[in-house]
Amino acid sequence: MTRRALLSSALVMSLAACRRGGQAGVTTVTVELGEYYIKVDKAEVPAGKVRFVAKNVGQMEHELIVLRTDLPADRLLYNEAEQKAEEEQAGEVLGEIEPEDLPPGKTADMTLDLTAGHYVLLCNIPTHYKQGMHLDFRAR
Repeated sequence: MTRRALLSSALVMSLAACRRGGQAGVTTVTVELGEYYIKVDKAEVPAGKVRFVAKNVGQMEHELIVLRTDLPADRLLYNEAEQKAEEEQAGEVLGEIEPEDLPPGKTADMTLDLTAGHYVLLCNIPTHYKQGMHLDFRAR
């Protein structure tokens, strides 16, 4: 292989890694949590390894739960007594950044292996789900 071909191959591989989030084979999703919302920089990603980088920009503790489900984000069963969504009844919890790991002003991350399908990202601290801290997310 010529030197030019080697350099071209290296450049293509580097660009592919940057496009997928910096680490080869991993897509990075930036998540912002505040009172009472969740924002992401991408709502759909390729199936595979996904790194969620969550920043709490609010004044309260928040958490980030990734739930695989066929239900829309705003249609999870809600337990009025606990003031929380019934996440286990809605689907499979694949990962969670706990509130103690995401206090105000802090950032935490987790990497999950997502298969193609529908997911819900939510904060399920009492009252937060009902106040709008949920969104639909897809892996394709």
